[in-house]
Amino acid sequence: MATATEVQSLNDIDYKSKIKIFFLILIALFLFIISFLNFYPIGEKIKSVIKTSFNGGACKPDFEEIHMEWLMPKIVVSNLVIPASCLDRAGEPLKFSHLTINYHLISFAPFGLPFKIDTSFGGQDISMYFVQGINSQMIRLKDQTLDLMKLQPILGENVKLSGKVTVDLNMAMSKSVITNLTLKAQSKNFQVPPQSIQGFTTPPLKLNEFYLEAASEAHPRILIEKLILGDTDAPVRANLKGRIDLQEGNAAMSPLDMVGEIAFSESLKKAVPVDMLLGSFTQKDGFYQIRLGGTLGSPKPIGP
Repeated sequence: MATATEVQSLNDIDYKSKIKIFFLILIALFLFIISFLNFYPIGEKIKSVIKTSFNGGACKPDFEEIHMEWLMPKIVVSNLVIPASCLDRAGEPLKFSHLTINYHLISFAPFGLPFKIDTSFGGQDISMYFVQGINSQMIRLKDQTLDLMKLQPILGENVKLSGKVTVDLNMAMSKSVITNLTLKAQSKNFQVPPQSIQGFTTPPLKLNEFYLEAASEAHPRILIEKLILGDTDAPVRANLKGRIDLQEGNAAMSPLDMVGEIAFSESLKKAVPVDMLLGSFTQKDGFYQIRLGGTLGSPKPIGP
């Protein structure tokens, strides 16, 4: 039990004064950090780190300026340039007029530092969440509506599609390899440009309806759980499922193995000899029961 003298000494302590001093120290430290970062050449230091990290490689991102903003704290990058070699292909570099990185609270699933990244490319706003963990990264796009035509330079010349697609993506990576992926995508105005199928070229296909569900299996396999193409008025209607062995850096060359059913409009049958190509497959309610092989960029029917 405390003595009367001890109680008296505790009562003599000026707690309010102690708290004020503590907060003054915190404020001074905060102001020092802000002043330091405002005058510290952070952009030049990051450029130096990038050059050192990518020394000897063809992938050398660059930017004009990087600075801090303290209202809703974030890093702002101006005129970011990413060479096509960073995507394992030749061509013009990708240019982003701005990119902002907002810090969020720590993530526990996966454990790491989370950021919200906002940018714009070709008039298309892009927003995603990124978590940097220990030897791993996670990318999250939540119900993001993307205009495929505006993103053509990112998709690559072998993937020519148009329409607005709403994407929900959750992807984890380790050492540039996809370790986990779940994807849902859908569109109501999906279009496919002319395709070459076994020597025959199709006209542009206005499919409108597009729905995709996919998930990862053992690398590099992606399981296509559901792929629906075409509404009732489309020249092609299909319902497929199967797998794709993803070739990162050249997705168009990814081998595929899909099964399902497909139907063609009479106008398309006149433009392309469908019966000659698929005549060996059985039909059910006007739909060919087919299997597709080849690659993602050049699919072809495989005989039953």
